[in-house]
Amino acid sequence: MKGPSPLDLFKVDTLTPYLHDLVELLIDAVDNGAAIGFLPPLSEQEAIDYWHCINDEIQHNSRQIVLVRVDEKVVGAIQLELYAKANALHRAGIEKWMVLSSYQGQGLGRSLLQGVEKVAASLNRQLLTCDTRVGDLAETILTQQGWHQVGEVPKYSRTVMGTFYDCAIYYKPIEPTQDLYV
Repeated sequence: MKGPSPLDLFKVDTLTPYLHDLVELLIDAVDNGAAIGFLPPLSEQEAIDYWHCINDEIQHNSRQIVLVRVDEKVVGAIQLELYAKANALHRAGIEKWMVLSSYQGQGLGRSLLQGVEKVAASLNRQLLTCDTRVGDLAETILTQQGWHQVGEVPKYSRTVMGTFYDCAIYYKPIEPTQDLYV
């Protein structure tokens, strides 16, 4: 009998080796209704262009990304936007939190959130923010992980059919650490 697949959670400095998997992940997330800023159908070229832009931001130290692999395949990602304004160097924003639909329900989203919190702490960030569609599983995970809801913004975004949905805003204070997260 085969045991559980090995889980690999890690921060990357370049997306190039993972581009194929990341394109698949983004298209899968958009096609399955994830509220991550895109509307379906998302073309492969749009996904490639997006990840190239994100890679540039990683190279300019304005963004960090944590990936999760199962059996050498990237099946999840979460991003940390590093605010650069002088009065905001203590905080960061969680963005584009996604897990491949065929791997959901295995705790990978929770692992990604915990990993990105460690990255933020290692970068001396003390406050994290995240917004998500009201009613999404992300709300449950955020609440279980000690995040606090500030409120909701009505009609924050829309679906491809033009239906609006509300957005919930969350925050979490964290303690900076001297630990390096790699």
